[in-house]
Amino acid sequence: MTPFDEASEAFMAWLSKSGAEISRKIQLQDLRNIQAGRGVVAVQNIEEDELLFRIPRPAILSVENSILSSEIPKSTFEHLGPWLSLILVMLYEYQNQTASNWAPYFNVLPTKFNTLMFWEADELEQLQASAVRNKIGKEEADAMFKNELVPVIKEFAEIFYSGDVHAQKRAEAMVEPHNLELMHKMGSLIMAYAFDVEPVNVQKDVDEEGYASEDEDEALPKGMVPLADMLNADADKNNARLFYESEYLSMKAVKPIMAGEEIFNDYGPLPRSDLLRRYGYITDNYAQYDVVEIPFDHITYAASGDSIPFYDEKIEYLDEHGLIETGYDISAGNPFTIQESISPELIAVIETLLLEEAEFERLKRKGKLPKPDQLSARGAMILHGFIQTQARQYSTSLDQDLSDIASVPLTGDIASKERRYAMAKLVRIGEKKILRNAEQALINMAQTKERSTGASKRPAEDDNYGAGKKQRAQ
Repeated sequence: MTPFDEASEAFMAWLSKSGAEISRKIQLQDLRNIQAGRGVVAVQNIEEDELLFRIPRPAILSVENSILSSEIPKSTFEHLGPWLSLILVMLYEYQNQTASNWAPYFNVLPTKFNTLMFWEADELEQLQASAVRNKIGKEEADAMFKNELVPVIKEFAEIFYSGDVHAQKRAEAMVEPHNLELMHKMGSLIMAYAFDVEPVNVQKDVDEEGYASEDEDEALPKGMVPLADMLNADADKNNARLFYESEYLSMKAVKPIMAGEEIFNDYGPLPRSDLLRRYGYITDNYAQYDVVEIPFDHITYAASGDSIPFYDEKIEYLDEHGLIETGYDISAGNPFTIQESISPELIAVIETLLLEEAEFERLKRKGKLPKPDQLSARGAMILHGFIQTQARQYSTSLDQDLSDIASVPLTGDIASKERRYAMAKLVRIGEKKILRNAEQALINMAQTKERSTGASKRPAEDDNYGAGKKQRAQ
C-alpha cells in the first residue's frame, strides 16, 4: 500500500472512530491520474435522497471544537473574526501534530497549492486584465497576519506552544517568510474546503434558488468538515448536497448515482477566474458562469470628459441607493442578452448619469431610479465605449488567443508553469468572448432603438430597485 493510500485509510478509520456514519456504497479513492487528488466514488448504485455519510459536529475542525477556544478569551476570537479565528485554530492544531485530534485529517489535506495566491509574477501576468488579479490580496493578507494574528500568538505564546521552553521565541518567528507562507496555506485550505457552519437551530435567510447574502455568509463561523471537503465539484454533474442537522452534517444524494460514478458537490455559480483563485483549477463546465468586471473608474474617467449635468449630485444619489461599487459584472450567456448578462446596477448608473436636470430632479423627489431594463440608445453606446476600453486593457486580442489556444495538461505537476499559463489563457479567452458578445449586442440595441419611433418616451421608473450580490448557501 502506498503512503497516499495509507493516509486515506487512516483518515477513514479516524472518522469512523469519531462517530461518523459512512455508507458502504462509497469509497475515498485516489484520483490523481485525472488531476483530482482524492475523491469520493460510488461502489454500488445509490438512490436519490440516500445518505452518503453523516459527520458529527464535534468532528468538525472549528474554533468551537478546538481546545484553544477554552484557553484564549472569547473576545479575542470575536476580534479576529471567522477567517482569522479558524486560521489561528488550524495553526495551533497543525503545530501540535500527532497530539491534535485532527492529525489524521491534516495528513490527507493538500500541502501544495495551485491557487493564485501561490503563482509567480510572470504567471499572474498571463491573466492580463482579468479583475481576478485584484482579488488575490496577498499583500493585504500578509499585513493582516502580521498586524492581527501574530500579536495574538505572541500574547498567548505559552498556551499556543504549550510545554515548549522556546514558546516566546517561536511566536516571535511567526513573522518570518516560511511561517507567513504557512498561514497562507491554512487560509487557502479554508478558502478551498471550509464550510459556513451555522449553529444549531439557526438558519441563513436564503431565496428560492438557495442563495444567502454575502454579509450573512461572512458572519457565520467557518469549519472544516472532514470527508465533505473531499468531494470534488462540478457544475453539471452535481449529485450530492450537505444538509445541516442538530447533531450532524449529512451528505445526501440529490439524484441517483451509479456504481463507478464520482460523487460531486457544487461550488455554486463561480466564474472560472474565481474557481482558479479559490481552488487552483478550472473546468469548462463553469464557463457558463464567467464574468468580466467593468471598473467604476471607467465610468468616472469617461464622465470627466463629458458635460454630465449634476454629476456629483447623481453619484451621491446613486451611492445613497447602494449602487456605487468598485466594478460591475457582465456575465456569459448562451445566447448573450443584455437583460440577462449586463449588471442591472451598471445600467441604472449609466441611465441616471444621462438624465436631464428636470428628469433627475423629478425622480429624486420620488426616491426612484431608471428601470434597469430600459437601456437607452445613448446609454448603449456609452456602455459600448466602456467595454471597448476594458477590451483594450488586455495585451492580446481574442483572435490572437484563439489562434494559439492551449489545453490544460491532464498529467504532470499540477503547479507547472505550462499548466498555469494554459489555465490563465482560458480564463482571459472566456472574458474576451463576453466582451465581444456584449459589444455586438449593444451595437444592435442602439441601432434598433434609433430606428424605433418610441425613442422619445419618458424613461420608466423602478420603485424597488437594487438586488445585492448573493452566494450559494452551503
